[in-house]
Amino acid sequence: MMTIMEDTAINSLENTPKSPIAQLDEVYKIFKSGSNEIMALKNINLKIYPGELIVIMGPSGSGKTTLLHVLAGITRPSSGTIIVNDLEVHRLKDQGIQDLLQNHIGIIFQFFNLIPTLSAAGNVEMPMIVSKVNKKTRKERVNLLLDEVEMLDRANHRPYALSGGEKQRIAIAQAFANDPELILADEPTGNVDSISAEKIMSYFKKVLIDNPEKSMVIVTHDSAFRKIADRTMILKDGEIVKEYGRLDQKPLQDNFEGENETTIASITKKQEEANLIINGAKNYPLFKDIKDCPLCHSKNILKNYDKDGGAMYYQNQQIVSRISIACRECNEISYQFGGIFDLKRDLHDPNK
Repeated sequence: MMTIMEDTAINSLENTPKSPIAQLDEVYKIFKSGSNEIMALKNINLKIYPGELIVIMGPSGSGKTTLLHVLAGITRPSSGTIIVNDLEVHRLKDQGIQDLLQNHIGIIFQFFNLIPTLSAAGNVEMPMIVSKVNKKTRKERVNLLLDEVEMLDRANHRPYALSGGEKQRIAIAQAFANDPELILADEPTGNVDSISAEKIMSYFKKVLIDNPEKSMVIVTHDSAFRKIADRTMILKDGEIVKEYGRLDQKPLQDNFEGENETTIASITKKQEEANLIINGAKNYPLFKDIKDCPLCHSKNILKNYDKDGGAMYYQNQQIVSRISIACRECNEISYQFGGIFDLKRDLHDPNK
């Protein structure tokens, strides 16, 4: 039986205007590294309508984050057109991009991006200060947003005193500060526990039910987001290879084999790597030996153990966990499994 919330969400989507809030036409993005060229996005065509929650999934390195970045104007496409609220994003200069990000697009980052010296309330208020919203309105909206994400009692806490789930809820409130029409979320549950993840998903769906004029695009490895998605896009090698409707519908496109939940999970990097661990198919490089970006091979990277895939496994005398790699050159975040400790090598090494 369909719940009132689900019925309301479907009705709100079906009754929305046919004009898209955002549109990408024939978008390509090519990154150059010396004489090499990497096709990060290939012929992306996508319309995003008011009231829609769109989920984008695919293996690491498939172009998911790049797609969000070109949509937000953070990265310029190599070719193609991008329109958000009648603004030609691909033509905007720096000031235009700044206005777009301040007033029309809210971004939720995987790693929170909170200012450590500000309180939770201060972080939520900051976008409104930049946009010169008057103080009285700022204070009222901060309290409203913190209350909506159930963080009002933590308003005066700084980020270091908050859990991962609490930081992400503050980051969500911050993204909604200037009441943007389009919300972009990059792995919004990637660094939180499962209980916090469920709260975040529930909040996202509630936002669109209460605000059918808004839209949301979520990049994720977490197939649980399909439960709340109006459409799910599968990205592979920079190209949309499949599109799903709501869970109760058939795929809208059939560009590669399979059309069920297992297919979506199996093509994500997280699942592929997990299967390799379980099946004992390979040994993994040690964390300390990972020195460059797997996408553009730059050595200008930051790496850490990734909490979303952070369960440890024992395989072929290695202790293995998922590692996140943030590249400062191509601005992509990649994931791969790596060894924390190699018993074959380290246990017998007299220098250890």
